[in-house]
Amino acid sequence: MRYAVRMVGNIFVTAIFISLAGVSLELVARVADGLRAASGGNVAPTPLSKEKMDQLIRNLVTAFDGEFTYEQILKDFLLMYQQLKYKPWIQIGNADHKNPYSIVVDGVRKTLDSTTCRVPSVNEENAGAKPKVVWFYGGSTMYGLGVPWWDTIPSKFVDEANQNGACVIAVNFGVPFHFSRQEAIYFVSNLMKERAPDAVIFLDGLNDLVFPGSSIRSEPYFTPRLERFVPPTGNATMDRTVPSFMSRLSSFVGNLHMLRWLGLSPGTQLPNGEETVAYSNEEPPKEFLTDEQVAHAVVDRYVITRNFISKICESYETKCFQFLQPVAAVDYIPQEGEIVTIEAREPSNHTKLLLAGYPLMKEIFKSRDARCGAMQKGLEYADFSSIFRTYEGIPYVDYAHYAPRANKLIATEMFRCVFAKP
Repeated sequence: MRYAVRMVGNIFVTAIFISLAGVSLELVARVADGLRAASGGNVAPTPLSKEKMDQLIRNLVTAFDGEFTYEQILKDFLLMYQQLKYKPWIQIGNADHKNPYSIVVDGVRKTLDSTTCRVPSVNEENAGAKPKVVWFYGGSTMYGLGVPWWDTIPSKFVDEANQNGACVIAVNFGVPFHFSRQEAIYFVSNLMKERAPDAVIFLDGLNDLVFPGSSIRSEPYFTPRLERFVPPTGNATMDRTVPSFMSRLSSFVGNLHMLRWLGLSPGTQLPNGEETVAYSNEEPPKEFLTDEQVAHAVVDRYVITRNFISKICESYETKCFQFLQPVAAVDYIPQEGEIVTIEAREPSNHTKLLLAGYPLMKEIFKSRDARCGAMQKGLEYADFSSIFRTYEGIPYVDYAHYAPRANKLIATEMFRCVFAKP
């Protein structure tokens, strides 16, 4: 009898330990899946050789115009990159964080404060004039991936305003992975919460074409990954059958992350038992067969979004600006030994789409009647895609994101455009 009790006790204790181990493994698998979703699920790149890593860091020292030493790049460069989290309406937004190089509060990256906005004294009627509020939208290039918060395009815009005696409050709504339609939704949702700004700036081109699935399907980049966390269910109004214990158990087991990681489960199951179909928004829908077809589809949707934004800006009597951003695959000649943009210049699906799509976008910008300062409201277009054609130095800190002086060049031209007199 005593032996039987001891046996039952051992079985019970063993079951508890097995359960705890299973729960721990499931938690680890869920955290790993969450991190993969937050990082875009990209496979880690092939490690660089010691020689190429040395060359890359020296290129970055050049890109930063000596602002950071070789040792500082090694130590601090990754602190200038993004942290993401779920956000209503826009799916993915910036996670709040603070370090010496990057500060995000309420999803908005910190921007340089104006030194021109001040309360006028009795004898200074013009000083302290009403500040011009400017909202900035874009993907990671607007957010300022790879540079400190004070070197982003919005911060450089404020710096340019300070030098010209203009009182500007810049708000950086840039979010990595966002593309034009997602920015439009973000813009509209902010208009519902806050007073309309004096001007709005959009910087686009890259993400619309390198994430063609997002553009064509009109959905955020992470949708296929996040769908795994909300398994399909039956129609609540039509299917009122109470699931059996076995069907509940089957669904529970089928959705265990640890079983998928161990190769014991194919993944989330549809109600009819079929496996979900995975896809990536880095690829276009399968019905588009050529790069030209994809490029035309992306640009068509881009134009629809821009027309929508124009109507919104007109209705709010706000002046809006759309800038076609520079990319390393178009109108950029790297200096000898520059390898930071080699990923963007070598033949790839992304490069082919940029080369097919940018001529179409450039024609759209060229065909617009409006120019900077020509209208009081609505949407104006300006093509910045060739702005680095004669750049001295390295304007990029990686395959797509701009160095501080390059951001300054872009911001200066933006300022001239926004504050041009009609």
